[in-house]
Amino acid sequence: ARHAGQDAALTGEWCMKNEDYQQMKENWKQIISYGPRPFGSASLKQCSDYLTKEMKKLTPDAYQESYGAEAWEVENWNLEIVSPAPRGLESYLFLGSGASDGFEGRLIFAGHNRIWNMYVWDRYAVVDKSGEITAYITVRGNGEAIPQMLFTGHSELPHYIVGIEEKDFFEAAARNHTVVRGHAHCRKLPDARCYNVVGLLGEGNKKVVLCAHYDTVYNTPGAYDNSSGAAVLLEIGRQLHNYHLNTRIELLLTDGEEFNLVGSRHRCRQCADDDIGMVLCIDGVGREEVLEVWSGPEPFERKIRAILEKSSEHFDALYKCPPPPGSDQEPYYSAGIPACMLTFNDQGILHSPKDIFEESKFKNMSVMVRISLDLLEQLNVIKR
Repeated sequence: ARHAGQDAALTGEWCMKNEDYQQMKENWKQIISYGPRPFGSASLKQCSDYLTKEMKKLTPDAYQESYGAEAWEVENWNLEIVSPAPRGLESYLFLGSGASDGFEGRLIFAGHNRIWNMYVWDRYAVVDKSGEITAYITVRGNGEAIPQMLFTGHSELPHYIVGIEEKDFFEAAARNHTVVRGHAHCRKLPDARCYNVVGLLGEGNKKVVLCAHYDTVYNTPGAYDNSSGAAVLLEIGRQLHNYHLNTRIELLLTDGEEFNLVGSRHRCRQCADDDIGMVLCIDGVGREEVLEVWSGPEPFERKIRAILEKSSEHFDALYKCPPPPGSDQEPYYSAGIPACMLTFNDQGILHSPKDIFEESKFKNMSVMVRISLDLLEQLNVIKR
């Protein structure tokens, strides 16, 4: 459905002046300033400390939740064609890839690689002279090469991803026994720390969880994915002081979302005995006007849809039910809790060095705050 906001008078109290969001912009810029923040990194811990300080401004019941988990880090990598026409291949390593000091071999088609149970992309193997597979290469089916999480189990072999522009080349290369080589200097971190940031508002035995992740993949400061969502969550927390809370609200900033949802999975397990009424997740506020709404179960989705269809904000809604598993609502939804994830998706800069601060993203961040507060009010979580 297309929603056309009319004018400031019609939107009433919801239409705030830009200066009302200056704190959100400051938070957003500061989060971006820490640069890439992969799970287990020093920059992520620095950002977590900042977010904990900001969360404590919203509620005295705020803290940093730390626990041990296995992470992964990369130093450098290379992938290139040896023959018949030598050239480099633009590539990234999958998060969780195995390492190699060097390999060389011919390409064969090896089936498909399933990513987040959302995408199925062509996969190729590098076979050495003895017939052993020494590396895997996945061709992304919907864009240029970007890092993604590896879901093939604990593999000791390097796993690369190249862009869709290489699709025709790889199909021919597998037939023509093209030779490739490369190296992958990366390692697992068995004793890494995960840092969720938690803030609790209101009272009561039942609670609603509002969440956003603040980690990134290793090649980007993640202005869109998901520095924007983290800043939006803090702003929602700030705005909640203008409302009466009908239930307890947990503000949750998660670590390790890009690394198979490590932070939200841990938090969901920790809160397994809590009475959680619903989860609202903010994951990515990009430049487009398409608002993706991942929600379920279906009766809950109908409530969300009915509210959004009456919104005076500018967006095109795209509904997905049940919610795909690629964001922090997933552990809660799998536990039977109604969940909704909102994103102004921006696939052109997802997991890319191009995902940097741009003023154009900020408009949708303000819209996301208003949409989220409207949802919470219409769902009777809060009231004026």
